[in-house]
Amino acid sequence: MSTTPSASRKKTLPTPAAAPRTRKPRSGKSAPDLDAERSAMRTLELVFFVHLQMADIADQVLVGHGLGRPHHRVLHFAGRVPGITVGSLMSLLRISNQALSRTTNQLTSMGLLEQRYSVEDRRVRQNHLTAAGQALLDSLTLRQIELIGAAQARLSQAELEAMWNGLSVMVRPEDMAWVTTHPIDTTIP
Repeated sequence: MSTTPSASRKKTLPTPAAAPRTRKPRSGKSAPDLDAERSAMRTLELVFFVHLQMADIADQVLVGHGLGRPHHRVLHFAGRVPGITVGSLMSLLRISNQALSRTTNQLTSMGLLEQRYSVEDRRVRQNHLTAAGQALLDSLTLRQIELIGAAQARLSQAELEAMWNGLSVMVRPEDMAWVTTHPIDTTIP
């Protein structure tokens, strides 16, 4: 006695379109707690998508040079603070000396970054952008500034300051100390 293949197979039904995934509220949470959680999740999602868009803009330029996001980060901080030390970069980027060395060595070999020893302390290496490094950073920054500028143009001054305040309170205190002690030069090309 043989069974037919169709008799032993279960019938599969088409799956409906996936509904948005929502988290079940934790028991004991009041409505204001749930609203705060939803607000935080919305903020998290918006920050995530803004980060992706900023990274995508930079990646379009970086890929043509065989570079990635770690290179962009080093270029950014070396451009913001000419002579920034290796130790400061490691601290800001939260990476090891070995990871930073790979990135800075590649930037140096491409003629985008110079490492010099400090005049005050020969044990301290400082990072400086070359003219080519500054030109690359300018092209990366300009495209990001254009996007941010267009978005900010749609905000009132009060809304812009509220956005800055919201971002500022989410930044780690040691990073916020860096932001406040390194004012922005408004002569961005």
